[in-house]
Amino acid sequence: MILKKELADAPGLSCVEKYFISWLSRFTDIKKLYGSAFVSLAQVFGDFSRGATYQYYGYLPRLQEVAEENGMVTHTYRPCSAADAMEILRSASDDTLCLMRVNTAFFTRFKRASWREDHYVCVNGDLEWINEYPLSNGIFTAERFKEVFDGALCLYVAQDVTADVPDGVTDAFATQNCTVDKFPFGLNNLEWAIGVLRVTRKRMAVFFENNRQVAQALCEEIELLDKVFFDIRMRQLKEKKGEKTDKSKAHAELCEKMQDVIAAEKRAMEMLNQ
Repeated sequence: MILKKELADAPGLSCVEKYFISWLSRFTDIKKLYGSAFVSLAQVFGDFSRGATYQYYGYLPRLQEVAEENGMVTHTYRPCSAADAMEILRSASDDTLCLMRVNTAFFTRFKRASWREDHYVCVNGDLEWINEYPLSNGIFTAERFKEVFDGALCLYVAQDVTADVPDGVTDAFATQNCTVDKFPFGLNNLEWAIGVLRVTRKRMAVFFENNRQVAQALCEEIELLDKVFFDIRMRQLKEKKGEKTDKSKAHAELCEKMQDVIAAEKRAMEMLNQ
């Protein structure tokens, strides 16, 4: 079973991607998958300025899709009853990643729910489970399993984990245009944009870890992104409490901080181009 720390540390954009990263990392160096795709600062901010949402952001391919396209894994999607699902889980090998789709009843015991309607938890044949958001784990009774099961399993099996994955980052990153015309207005949209950048730059820092200067510049950028992300969360809490804020001023302050992020990214590019 995946551990909480593995899941918390996995730089994924979705619950399935986080389970997948945590699982596949046990078979191979996941770093090669982190170089499979790149999204520029201008692309991210432009997309979220035009109404993109984090939970359905489709510009970047999911790592599980990249891995399957390159022969590293296979997966099956199994619509089934709860009874059949428990039988499938009992017969699955220990090396299989088993994910079950859950319904809204799963979240009745939590204060928070998933962003997407199609949420999955990782489960095994003993009905042990771990959930990515909110991060939690436990063991289902048969009755509880039937209550929260939403009619489908998704099973991943490792194949050629040594397969090469094309580098889709280096050239695109080294030649990107860092000119950002505008930043998303609205805390949610800006938070989503920062969320995508945090995940992708964490992957890139790992992918370029052998280039110390590039990795260091990316780590500095990630630290700045983390601070902006935290700032946004604090401002969102103030809004929920009904505190009056000057939204235009707050947006301007956050955009000013983003200039430091852009500068850090440019430094990483310069190091890569040396």
